[in-house]
Formats: sequence, structure tokens, C-alpha cells
Amino acid sequence: MASTNSNSVEKENDTVTLAPADQPTTTGKTEKAADEHHIPHNNLFLVFCALTLTVFLAALDSTIVATALPTIVAQLGGGKQYSWVGSSYLLAAATMGSINGKLSDVFGRKALLYPAIVIFLVGSALCGAAKTMVWLIVARAIQGLGGGAIIQMCNIIVGDITPLDQRAQYLGYLGATWGIASIIGPLIGGVLTDHASWRWCFWINLPTGGIALVLLFCFLHLNPRQGKPLREHIAEFDFLGLFLIIAGIITILLGFLESETSWSSPATIALLVVGVVTLITFVWWETYTKRAPIVPPRLFRTRTTALLLTGAFFHSFCYYTAAFYLPLYFQILGASATRAGELVLPFALTLSALSAGIGYVLGKMGDYRPIIWTSWALCALGYGLMIMLDNTTSLALQEIYTLVAGLGMGSLYPVPLIALQAAMSTKDMATSTGTFGMMRMLGSTVGVSIGQAIWTSEARTRTAAIANFPTYLSSASLAESVTKLHAITPPELKQQILHAYSKSISTLWIVNTPICCMFFFLTLLLKKYSLQRTIVRTPKEKDVEQQAAVDEERDKKEDTNTVQEV
Repeated sequence: MASTNSNSVEKENDTVTLAPADQPTTTGKTEKAADEHHIPHNNLFLVFCALTLTVFLAALDSTIVATALPTIVAQLGGGKQYSWVGSSYLLAAATMGSINGKLSDVFGRKALLYPAIVIFLVGSALCGAAKTMVWLIVARAIQGLGGGAIIQMCNIIVGDITPLDQRAQYLGYLGATWGIASIIGPLIGGVLTDHASWRWCFWINLPTGGIALVLLFCFLHLNPRQGKPLREHIAEFDFLGLFLIIAGIITILLGFLESETSWSSPATIALLVVGVVTLITFVWWETYTKRAPIVPPRLFRTRTTALLLTGAFFHSFCYYTAAFYLPLYFQILGASATRAGELVLPFALTLSALSAGIGYVLGKMGDYRPIIWTSWALCALGYGLMIMLDNTTSLALQEIYTLVAGLGMGSLYPVPLIALQAAMSTKDMATSTGTFGMMRMLGSTVGVSIGQAIWTSEARTRTAAIANFPTYLSSASLAESVTKLHAITPPELKQQILHAYSKSISTLWIVNTPICCMFFFLTLLLKKYSLQRTIVRTPKEKDVEQQAAVDEERDKKEDTNTVQEV
């Protein structure tokens, strides 16, 4: 039988089970995965609480500025750089996502996690102290470097300390934490902006992040790092690939930023073309390089893993357009920053509840495919309904439509990652998890940036057709103008402008709906992999010492008996 990644693959009724490459698979029987998973002893409650807290902070900061941005722009200026306050964080996080898996195999998990938390906290302090928009964007990028590593390392560490068939529950809790944090981020940001200062959106991280760092330092235990020496890893590292993917993504995002003025401008076209060509070059390089690739091509050589990884990108793309632009929609309708955050809660709570509870369901079913199919179908339905949102939609319908989308989004946090880990061997767990996280971060970055380009372009087109459009609005950036909409008179003109702005947001849902429909049909092609692994639990250190003492005493007795016999 042909082998794939040192494992042979058996297909039976569309089910794939990994077996050792040097042993034949048994037709008609389900076998356990070949590779053993060594699980270190931990106080799982304390460790998981600390991991959850760090994920909460990193996810919170991906969206906490969504409702604070109009106020930040009013104080610091730089309205045209609106989307970069979010994108700089997400892009830096995606950059770290591309190398975390590899670096953690080289240096160990703790050597990446602890500095990541420190970098995140330093970035938070700098964000809170920002005096200009450029300062804030740079500080957000520093935050993102730490935040991206935190998210990735927490997912990888959960994979280290939990068995695969129970991992969905733990990753589900992390996914729920991510969902809650990234959606209540706008609510917390709104409360702090309205009642304290937008700067506390960042300073709030300092004490809580410090507590999480102390807990992890004291209670997290992992297996000793094994593998090649550092010098070999550096010699094999794909530095050119890392440069190409970062350069390509940044260039494309700059192109979308320029498109807010005109899609046909030479600068926009040049940036987008150069970015696309750079990413194509990256794909070619990764395919043929002799170095260890940033994104291993083998992860995309099977249909299931390729669909799961591209699905992670587009799931995050669709989710972040909602996380960033739903609060903006409610602010356009007149909600305060706090109220806008409250109105997004049904979407957040539904998403989080599904993410937390679906791990239990997966454990009972043993098959991730029906969950993924149902989730994409609900996403398509929810975003399809959201297309109808405008300035006249009732509050009840606003909440129902977003709730349906949240039902679909929630399960797509933990389940596809479990499916990917099931499809890969344990030795590839860190690399596949890191690549999955990178695809998710890239999707969020592109989603926020493209979302900004789409709604601003559409809003300018719609408002250009409105007679007597106020000059003080046309001269301001759209982000700044949102806070001034409800001072417009007469009422008829105000309603026209509100309709133009709100329907421009709906254009985002028009983009998301066919994406979700497409992935519903594509994921019907997924294959089922076993969720079983051979588990070897590492005993406590004191138990190891006691056993060593017993063995030493036994050896002494045997030596004594041997001497007596002689």
C-alpha cells in the first residue's frame, strides 16, 4: 500500500484511518493511529484557566477598538488609516502564525509562549500611551506579534496536554473564549470609551496578562524538547518564503487601502498586481524549495486537509467582517459605542455557546463532517438574511438574522482544527496547527481590510447620488462622519444618508453569502479520519523519582544476591 507522510492510508466507506507505514492495514477494520501521543502530567484546571485567560486577552484586542475607533480618530486624526488599527494587529499576528509551529519545535513551547505574553503586554502599554495614529498602528503591530503567538501556542499546547478524542472539548472552550472575547470586545471598548477613556481598552490587559503569565510559569509542565539541534533548524529555515508571504500580504492590503479613493487608480492596480504576483511566487517557491517550507505543501496535497485550511481562511474572513462592521452598522443607526456592543451580543453568545458545546457533541458522534456541513449551511443562511438589513429593519429581525449567522460560525472554530489534527500524524501536530492558525489570521486580516474597502467604496458611490449631501460629511473620512450622521437636517435627507450607509454595510454580507454556500458544497468532499491515538501518559516528577528509588534498591538487592551466590 502506498504511504503518505510515513503513514499508510486506508479508505473504507469514505473513512480514513492512519496505520503504521511498516505494517499492513486490515481491510474492513478500524485501527488506531500509529503514532503514540505522550501526555505530560499537569494540573489541567489551573493550566487551562491560564491558557484561556491569555487567549481571551489576545482575542479581545482583535476587536476591542471596533467601537472605540470613531472616538480615537476624532482625537488622533488619521481617518484614512481607520482599518489599519485593526489590520496591523491581525497582520502581525498572522506573520507570527506562519512560523510559530516551527519555532516551537526548535526552541520549545514555553520559550515562545512566555516572551509572547510579555511582548503583548508591552504593546498594550504603548497603545494606551499613543499620541498619533501612526504611533497607535505601530504599537498595535507589536501587540499583534505577541497576540498571534499566544493564540497559536495555546492551541499547540492544548494538543500537547490532551488526547485527540477529548481535545475537541478543550479547543471548543478556547474557541468559545475567542468568540466571546472578540465579540464582547466592541462592548467593553464602548463602555471604556464612553465612561473612562479609549486608552483603557489597552491598559486593561496589563494586570490580567500578568496573572496569566505567573500561573503558566508555575504550573505548566511539558515534555522535554526533542529533535535536531538549533544550527540545523536555522540552516533549513525558509527565510525567503517568510519574506515573500509577508511582502505579498502587506502589498495587497496597501492596495485595498488605496482602493478607498479609486479602484482604477494606478497606485491601487500596481499594489494589487505586485501583491498577487508575490504570493504566486511564494507558492512556487514553497513547492520547490529544498529548505523547510513556511507552509509545507504536503498539508495541501490531500483534498481534506486543503479544504480544512482554505476553509479556516474564509471562515475567519466572514467572521471578522461581522465582528468589525456589525458594531459600525449599529452606530450608523444611532447607537452609542456601548449600545452597539450590546446589540452584537446575540451573535457573540450564540457563537460562543456553540463553540464550547460542540466538542462534547463531536466526542459522542466521532465524525466531524456533519457538524462542518451544518455550520456552513447556517452561515450561508445567516449572512443571506443579513443582506436585508438597513436603517428600517426592526430590532427583532436584526437580532434574529445575526443569531443565525452566529449559530453557523461557532462550530467552525474548534471542529475543523480537530479534523486537521486527525488527518495528520502527531509529529506534524505543531506544524499543521500553526498553519491552520496562520490561515485563520490571514483571513481575518484580509477580511477587515477588504471590508473597509468595500463599504467605503460603496458608501461613496451611494452618497454621491444624494442631492444636497452635506459638505462637512464629504470632506471627512467615512469613519469620522459616522458620529455626525444624526445631526443632519432635514429628516428626509438624514434618512437617505442613513439608508446609503447601512446598505453599504450590507454589501459585505453579499460577499460573505456565496463564500459560505461554496464551502458548504466543497466540504461535502471531506473524508472521515479516526479521532483515536495511542496515549502514553507521562507520570508526575515525584512518581518518577520514587520509581527510580525503587528500581535502584531492587538493583542493589540483585547485586547483593549475585555476590552471595558467587
